[in-house]
Amino acid sequence: MKNDLKLDDVPRYEVLLRAIDRAWEDLERGKHRLKDLALVSILIFTGCRLGEALKLTWNDIDFEAKEVRFNQRVVKVDSELFWNIMKRYRRRFPRRDMRLFDITDRQARNMVYKFSKRYLRVKLRPHAIRHSYAIFILKKTKDLEAVRRLLGHSDYKWLKYYLNYIQEGKEVKGNE
Repeated sequence: MKNDLKLDDVPRYEVLLRAIDRAWEDLERGKHRLKDLALVSILIFTGCRLGEALKLTWNDIDFEAKEVRFNQRVVKVDSELFWNIMKRYRRRFPRRDMRLFDITDRQARNMVYKFSKRYLRVKLRPHAIRHSYAIFILKKTKDLEAVRRLLGHSDYKWLKYYLNYIQEGKEVKGNE
């Protein structure tokens, strides 16, 4: 990450959730790809890095506990929509040790760009989704340590940027 976080181009988390809802509706009508929706859902509902999402196997997805495991951390996901998307996507895979996304980083980025252009009308970087998640969780919990653990940061250096951003009263763009 560079020395400056560009948080002004980060959409509000609620806007991302509405975009996922619209993409799910489009999927039901055959107008969106399930693989794309599954990848973007992982990013939005867990706040993970793109590289972390690409390393996930089905063994990392715990449908009963409603958790996603990334190396040394676990992210609980309470969204029924997320689990519906993942259950439908899971039906395509015969083995639990298979990766969820057998694609390159570039292909994954293009999936995020396509999703964001279609549903947010702006080309959104995958890492901007992570920033949106972090700001949402920090606003909701006011707990810097919880955000640090959920994001998998080793220290508070970058989290201070989120905190300062929120305390300055800046509102994240809607992109609606």
